[in-house]
Amino acid sequence: MHRPLLPFVATALLLACDTASAPDVLHDNALPEDTVVQHTAKAPDLLVPAHLSNAWQLPSAERWDTYWQQQYADSTGDLRHRRADLDGDGTMDNALFLTRTDTTHRDSAYALVIGFGNGTDTTLTIEPWAEAEGHIGMGIALEPPGPMGHLGGEDGGEPEGTVDLKQPAVTLIYFEKASITWYWKNGSFHKVWTGD
Repeated sequence: MHRPLLPFVATALLLACDTASAPDVLHDNALPEDTVVQHTAKAPDLLVPAHLSNAWQLPSAERWDTYWQQQYADSTGDLRHRRADLDGDGTMDNALFLTRTDTTHRDSAYALVIGFGNGTDTTLTIEPWAEAEGHIGMGIALEPPGPMGHLGGEDGGEPEGTVDLKQPAVTLIYFEKASITWYWKNGSFHKVWTGD
Protein backbone atom coordinates (compact mmCIF):
# COMPACT_ATOMS: atom_id res chain seq x y z
CA MET A 1 0.00 0.00 0.00
CA HIS A 2 1.33 3.38 -1.06
CA ARG A 3 1.13 6.33 1.23
CA PRO A 4 0.87 9.77 -0.23
CA LEU A 5 4.22 11.65 -0.30
CA LEU A 6 2.72 15.09 0.18
CA PRO A 7 2.49 14.97 4.03
CA PHE A 8 6.16 13.91 4.28
CA VAL A 9 7.39 16.62 1.92
CA ALA A 10 5.35 19.28 3.75
CA THR A 11 6.75 18.17 7.12
CA ALA A 12 10.32 18.25 5.79
CA LEU A 13 9.85 21.79 4.45
CA LEU A 14 8.41 23.02 7.75
CA LEU A 15 11.33 21.55 9.69
CA ALA A 16 13.84 23.15 7.33
CA CYS A 17 12.25 26.57 7.80
CA ASP A 18 12.35 26.20 11.60
CA THR A 19 16.13 25.62 11.90
CA ALA A 20 18.30 28.40 13.29
CA SER A 21 19.68 30.78 10.74
CA ALA A 22 23.40 31.39 10.35
CA PRO A 23 24.82 34.14 12.58
CA ASP A 24 24.85 37.66 11.20
CA VAL A 25 28.00 38.65 9.36
CA LEU A 26 30.07 41.29 11.19
CA HIS A 27 30.65 44.40 9.15
CA ASP A 28 33.38 47.05 9.30
CA ASN A 29 35.72 44.64 11.09
CA ALA A 30 33.56 44.79 14.21
CA LEU A 31 34.22 42.19 16.90
CA PRO A 32 31.86 40.82 19.51
CA GLU A 33 32.34 42.42 22.92
CA ASP A 34 33.75 39.26 24.48
CA THR A 35 36.46 38.79 21.82
CA VAL A 36 40.03 38.92 23.13
CA VAL A 37 42.39 40.76 20.78
CA GLN A 38 46.04 39.73 20.91
CA HIS A 39 48.43 42.60 20.14
CA THR A 40 51.63 41.76 18.34
CA ALA A 41 53.58 44.69 19.82
CA LYS A 42 55.31 44.27 23.16
CA ALA A 43 53.36 45.77 26.06
CA PRO A 44 55.81 48.62 26.89
CA ASP A 45 55.73 49.80 23.26
CA LEU A 46 52.00 50.36 23.60
CA LEU A 47 52.65 52.85 26.43
CA VAL A 48 54.20 55.51 24.17
CA PRO A 49 51.54 58.21 23.65
CA ALA A 50 50.17 58.06 20.10
CA HIS A 51 51.04 61.68 19.32
CA LEU A 52 54.73 60.94 20.11
CA SER A 53 55.09 57.53 18.49
CA ASN A 54 56.16 58.83 15.06
CA ALA A 55 59.26 60.53 16.49
CA TRP A 56 59.89 58.68 19.77
CA GLN A 57 60.15 55.05 20.86
CA LEU A 58 61.07 52.90 23.82
CA PRO A 59 64.54 51.57 23.11
CA SER A 60 65.14 47.85 23.31
CA ALA A 61 66.13 46.66 26.80
CA GLU A 62 69.25 45.16 25.19
CA ARG A 63 70.54 48.70 24.60
CA TRP A 64 71.64 48.77 28.26
CA ASP A 65 74.71 46.97 29.50
CA THR A 66 73.78 43.96 31.65
CA TYR A 67 75.66 45.45 34.60
CA TRP A 68 73.39 48.53 34.73
CA GLN A 69 70.25 46.48 34.19
CA GLN A 70 71.16 44.41 37.25
CA GLN A 71 72.13 47.45 39.36
CA TYR A 72 68.72 49.06 38.89
CA ALA A 73 66.50 45.98 38.65
CA ASP A 74 63.33 46.11 40.75
CA SER A 75 59.61 45.40 40.53
CA THR A 76 58.67 48.87 39.19
CA GLY A 77 60.00 48.19 35.68
CA ASP A 78 63.36 48.63 33.98
CA LEU A 79 65.72 51.42 32.91
CA ARG A 80 63.35 52.52 30.13
CA HIS A 81 59.99 52.16 31.90
CA ARG A 82 58.87 52.53 35.52
CA ARG A 83 55.35 52.28 36.88
CA ALA A 84 53.92 53.93 40.02
CA ASP A 85 51.36 56.49 41.17
CA LEU A 86 53.57 59.53 40.59
CA ASP A 87 50.98 62.27 41.11
CA GLY A 88 49.07 60.82 44.06
CA ASP A 89 45.69 60.52 42.31
CA GLY A 90 45.29 56.79 43.00
CA THR A 91 46.00 55.65 39.42
CA MET A 92 49.17 54.08 38.05
CA ASP A 93 51.38 56.29 35.89
CA ASN A 94 54.19 55.32 33.51
CA ALA A 95 57.59 57.01 33.37
CA LEU A 96 59.12 56.41 29.92
CA PHE A 97 62.70 56.90 28.73
CA LEU A 98 62.37 57.42 24.97
CA THR A 99 64.84 57.67 22.10
CA ARG A 100 64.31 59.08 18.61
CA THR A 101 62.85 56.74 15.99
CA ASP A 102 65.26 58.07 13.33
CA THR A 103 68.33 56.63 15.06
CA THR A 104 69.31 53.09 15.94
CA HIS A 105 72.64 52.70 17.67
CA ARG A 106 73.74 56.33 18.11
CA ASP A 107 70.97 58.38 19.65
CA SER A 108 70.62 62.06 18.81
CA ALA A 109 68.28 62.83 21.71
CA TYR A 110 66.29 61.33 24.54
CA ALA A 111 63.03 62.29 26.23
CA LEU A 112 61.60 61.60 29.67
CA VAL A 113 57.81 61.37 29.39
CA ILE A 114 55.15 60.65 32.01
CA GLY A 115 51.97 58.92 30.86
CA PHE A 116 49.34 59.56 33.52
CA GLY A 117 46.72 57.00 34.49
CA ASN A 118 43.97 59.33 33.25
CA GLY A 119 45.24 59.15 29.65
CA THR A 120 47.16 62.45 29.55
CA ASP A 121 50.93 62.84 29.40
CA THR A 122 53.67 65.36 30.00
CA THR A 123 57.25 65.62 28.78
CA LEU A 124 59.68 66.34 31.62
CA THR A 125 62.75 66.89 29.43
CA ILE A 126 64.11 66.47 25.92
CA GLU A 127 67.89 66.57 25.70
CA PRO A 128 70.47 66.11 22.93
CA TRP A 129 72.69 63.11 23.51
CA ALA A 130 75.01 60.83 21.58
CA GLU A 131 75.94 57.30 22.62
CA ALA A 132 79.38 56.16 21.55
CA GLU A 133 79.03 52.41 21.11
CA GLY A 134 75.35 51.60 21.06
CA HIS A 135 74.85 51.15 24.81
CA ILE A 136 72.73 53.78 26.56
CA GLY A 137 74.60 55.52 29.38
CA MET A 138 71.57 56.59 31.40
CA GLY A 139 68.23 55.28 32.58
CA ILE A 140 65.36 55.90 34.96
CA ALA A 141 64.63 54.68 38.48
CA LEU A 142 62.09 55.54 41.18
CA GLU A 143 62.70 57.15 44.56
CA PRO A 144 60.39 55.87 47.33
CA PRO A 145 58.15 58.19 49.36
CA GLY A 146 59.84 59.80 52.35
CA PRO A 147 62.76 62.20 52.84
CA MET A 148 65.04 62.63 49.81
CA GLY A 149 68.28 64.59 49.98
CA HIS A 150 69.27 66.73 47.00
CA LEU A 151 71.85 69.24 45.78
CA GLY A 152 69.36 71.96 44.86
CA GLY A 153 67.22 72.90 41.90
CA GLU A 154 67.86 74.98 38.81
CA ASP A 155 67.14 78.64 38.13
CA GLY A 156 66.43 79.72 41.69
CA GLY A 157 64.51 76.56 42.57
CA GLU A 158 64.86 74.49 45.71
CA PRO A 159 68.00 75.18 47.76
CA GLU A 160 70.16 72.22 48.78
CA GLY A 161 68.48 70.13 51.43
CA THR A 162 65.74 67.53 51.77
CA VAL A 163 62.35 67.07 50.12
CA ASP A 164 59.62 65.00 51.78
CA LEU A 165 58.22 62.89 48.94
CA LYS A 166 54.51 62.13 49.27
CA GLN A 167 54.64 59.58 46.43
CA PRO A 168 57.40 58.02 44.31
CA ALA A 169 59.60 60.34 42.25
CA VAL A 170 61.35 59.70 38.92
CA THR A 171 65.14 59.90 38.73
CA LEU A 172 67.11 60.15 35.50
CA ILE A 173 70.51 58.59 36.21
CA TYR A 174 73.59 59.41 34.14
CA PHE A 175 75.58 56.32 35.11
CA GLU A 176 78.60 57.20 37.28
CA LYS A 177 78.05 60.90 36.57
CA ALA A 178 74.92 62.65 37.86
CA SER A 179 71.21 62.26 38.53
CA ILE A 180 68.16 64.51 38.35
CA THR A 181 64.87 63.77 40.12
CA TRP A 182 61.38 65.00 39.29
CA TYR A 183 58.81 64.86 42.08
CA TRP A 184 55.15 65.86 42.28
CA LYS A 185 54.23 68.82 44.47
CA ASN A 186 51.28 71.23 44.37
CA GLY A 187 49.90 69.91 41.07
CA SER A 188 53.10 69.77 39.00
CA PHE A 189 56.54 68.21 38.74
CA HIS A 190 59.55 69.91 40.31
CA LYS A 191 63.17 69.13 39.39
CA VAL A 192 66.18 68.82 41.70
CA TRP A 193 69.73 67.51 41.28
CA THR A 194 70.18 64.40 43.38
CA GLY A 195 73.68 63.41 42.26
CA ASP A 196 76.74 65.11 40.79
